Amino acid sequence: MQHLQNNALQNSDWDVLSKNSLLPSASHARRWLAPMFEHFHEKSAQLISTGTSPLQAIAVLTKMTLPPGFPVPIAQSWDNGFLFSGIPLIGRDDPQTAISDLLINARQELGVKAVLFKKVQCHSSFDLALTQLRQNNIADHHLFNVHERAALDCNQDYDSWFGENFSRKRRKEYRRMRNRLAEMGTLQSRVLQQGDPVEQWVEEFLKLEKSGWKGRKGTAIACSKEKTAHLRHALPEMAQNGSLLFWTITLNDKPVASLFGFLEHNQVWLGKMAFDETLAQYSPGVLVILDASKDLFARENITMADSSADPDHPMINNIWRDRIRIADYLIATPGTNQATFNSLVVFEQARRKARHIAKTAYYRLRKGLKK
Repeated sequence: MQHLQNNALQNSDWDVLSKNSLLPSASHARRWLAPMFEHFHEKSAQLISTGTSPLQAIAVLTKMTLPPGFPVPIAQSWDNGFLFSGIPLIGRDDPQTAISDLLINARQELGVKAVLFKKVQCHSSFDLALTQLRQNNIADHHLFNVHERAALDCNQDYDSWFGENFSRKRRKEYRRMRNRLAEMGTLQSRVLQQGDPVEQWVEEFLKLEKSGWKGRKGTAIACSKEKTAHLRHALPEMAQNGSLLFWTITLNDKPVASLFGFLEHNQVWLGKMAFDETLAQYSPGVLVILDASKDLFARENITMADSSADPDHPMINNIWRDRIRIADYLIATPGTNQATFNSLVVFEQARRKARHIAKTAYYRLRKGLKK
């Protein structure tokens, strides 16, 4: 917690900013982020704030480096596998000033000339504030990796959505899979309720996820002591203020599919999913998504749910047909001249291209070795 203490942030100020932010940010909520600093000992991660009262902006950033540790004058969103939205917390009263002050502090504390906010939901209010910064010659910006990912518009009811979203054949297939699974024993769909033992839900999720391919590959949360400790710490705290959502399908009291998500303002982000791969023919992952959808439609004041998934996700794209626009925002820090920022844009374009080429070569090599 050293970084947080150094920033002298009070929990109440942080929570007030979250409540009154221009846009919600699940990744910057105190109950999610503070435990991350405690369990991930990432020395380069730093919480940047405006340092004003009332607090007007918060972002957690790391200094970008290239192998072998070559420094780059760009800070970026801290992404340790738990970044669902890189949008910083920005006060809604004067977002232009809040963003400008946040960027100034990033420059002063990290010595950077630009900040890359990753996985940001494109929103008119945020874009307007950035346009004003550009027009006032304070800070320019450039978008990378612009894409759409699956989302759920919750401004209707489940029955109407289910009937309009899927063909008759598909609806029949989903019902058949649930009925076939129910033939194997007592099938229950559960939604986390206030007062439920959250710790049990977390442990069941960790065990279920590790039992599948992620466990065999070593990428399951339970394979990382830092991620496991963080989840055990953060999710019970989020449950206390109602920002944690959890859905589970059990067969004979044994979880066969589990999914959690986060609620901030009127928006939801899906977190991680796990399912019993021995029952893959019954698509328990699809069924728990449908159960979560039904629950989201039934809740009041939720307008949108973000899948947090890759843009071409083969499962969620076929269930949630709405789309939200996502991009990585490279924003100049005030004082960075246009020529320097343009060079950083070219650098980032080249870095992404080189990374894409390297990844493509790696997967081709793996594929060749398997033959």
